Amino acid sequence: MDYITFILDPLKSVFSIISSFAPTVLGVLAALVIGGLVAREVGKVVASILKSVHIDKLSHTIGLGHVLETGGIKRPVSDLIAYVVTVGVTITALVIALGYAGITVIGPVTDPIMAYVPTVLTAVITLMVGMFLAHIVSVFVRLVAANTGMPKPDMLATFSKWAVVFMAITTFVNKIGFGYLFTGTPLLLMIAALALGLALSFGLGGREHAAHYLDKLLKK
Repeated sequence: MDYITFILDPLKSVFSIISSFAPTVLGVLAALVIGGLVAREVGKVVASILKSVHIDKLSHTIGLGHVLETGGIKRPVSDLIAYVVTVGVTITALVIALGYAGITVIGPVTDPIMAYVPTVLTAVITLMVGMFLAHIVSVFVRLVAANTGMPKPDMLATFSKWAVVFMAITTFVNKIGFGYLFTGTPLLLMIAALALGLALSFGLGGREHAAHYLDKLLKK
């Protein structure tokens, strides 16, 4: 009997440890699997809804699609937004799984990030709406200017469009917490850098024309 007890006691301890951890492990796995499946399906639904409202066509109309392609992003806007949503749901499932496992150290790290995500999404939506409104304003101004005989309707439309775009970008930057860039010294530095860049581009690009013009003056 002593030998049997000597063998069974460690086995009981092992099974006791396994049985105590089994619910936690199963819960974590279930949270990860279910979260992954939900994230994938939610991403598909979001992409389907966005495609049904022709968000990709709208993004190309306002120039957002071209901007993304220039930046190396080949996905359509609908798939890109769906991917962001999928990643967000997956991260949420991971946080839930870690919380179920009793890992609370992730809280101080993820709480600021999760709190910042809605702000970023709101800022992006604001920027997209601003770009769309800029296109509408541009078309409206060109239409009115051309039909009322105003000079240079294309220039007025372009100016109006970029005025709205600038306001949209300013709002976007303010919402994500970088509004200080448009005040005080940072604003002056950006204006100075822009002025210097324009001066260099016009100076280097137009030096041949300037030399030709000066040569004609000297010959006279």
